[in-house]
Order: sequence, then C-alpha cells, then structure tokens
Amino acid sequence: YTEEEKNGLLITLQEEKAAYDFYKTMFEKYNQKVFGNIMEAENTHMQHVMNVLNQLNIDYSGIDLTPGKFTDKNVNSMYEEMMKIGGFSYSDALRAAARYEENDISDLRLYRSKAENKNITDLYDCLENATKNHMRAFARNLKSEDIVYKPIILSEEEYNQIINSKNQPGDCFQMK
Repeated sequence: YTEEEKNGLLITLQEEKAAYDFYKTMFEKYNQKVFGNIMEAENTHMQHVMNVLNQLNIDYSGIDLTPGKFTDKNVNSMYEEMMKIGGFSYSDALRAAARYEENDISDLRLYRSKAENKNITDLYDCLENATKNHMRAFARNLKSEDIVYKPIILSEEEYNQIINSKNQPGDCFQMK
C-alpha cells in the first residue's frame, strides 16, 4: 500500500466513527429507528476498516476512539457541525445526516480513485454501497417529514441516481 492509501484508510476510520458517534447521539435524543439502524451499520463499517488496517499491518493506535474525539481536524469540524445542527430537531438531524452521507460518498470515491490495493478498493466499494443505502434512508425519512433533500456536494443527477436505485448489500464482508 502507499502512504496515500494508508492516510485515506485512517481518515475513513475516523469518518465512520464520526457517523457512528453522531447517529448514536441522535438515536438517544430522538429515539428514531433510522438512527439506530444506521448507527449499527456504522459500527460494522468501523470494524471493516480496522480489519483492513490490521490485514495490512497499519498502526491506527493514534486514532482516538473516545466518543466525539477525532485526530483529523476536518473530521472533527464536520462532527461538531453535525452535532450543532442535529441538536435543533429531528428534521435537522436528518438533514445533517444526509449531508454527512453525501460528503462520505464523495470522500470514498476520492480515496477509491487513489487506491490500487485490492483489499482497499474492495473496502471502498463496500462502504460506498452502504453509504448510498444510508443516503436513501435519510432521504425517505426527510420525505416523510415533508422535506425534499437537495444535494450540495453531489450533482443533482448523481444524487437522483442514488435515490432512485435499489439498496445494495452493505455488509459485503458478512460480519453479522
């Protein structure tokens, strides 16, 4: 693996953890199934990333696994913004979640485009499928609140393609 692949994996681990931490907090606050289900999925994704890191003998002991703590400044900023927005209302928490998943899709595609190691590319493909599933779930829940989510990071065409497609297996490595 390259240094760039290693760094991508370490950031991905933090991004999955940020999603888990946020969804766990929102589930506790709003007691809505969508946050509980996706929180569990994010925990599985963290395990997938840690498994690949372990397979490649990449040390991730420098990653703070304390809830709400992140070594990467960008991940920390995104998490703090999600927490601020999500604290206003259930609808705002859904919006923050959809935005985060949209950002995650963009990041996963970027890291995937720079990876050559098959373990790493397979991981990113798996995580992108799962992230699209999450995007669809949040969009559905927003729609039930009479809110139409508008993408900011992905193009309208990319977003609509995701929303109008069927769910994909999100646990590609069959950990459950």
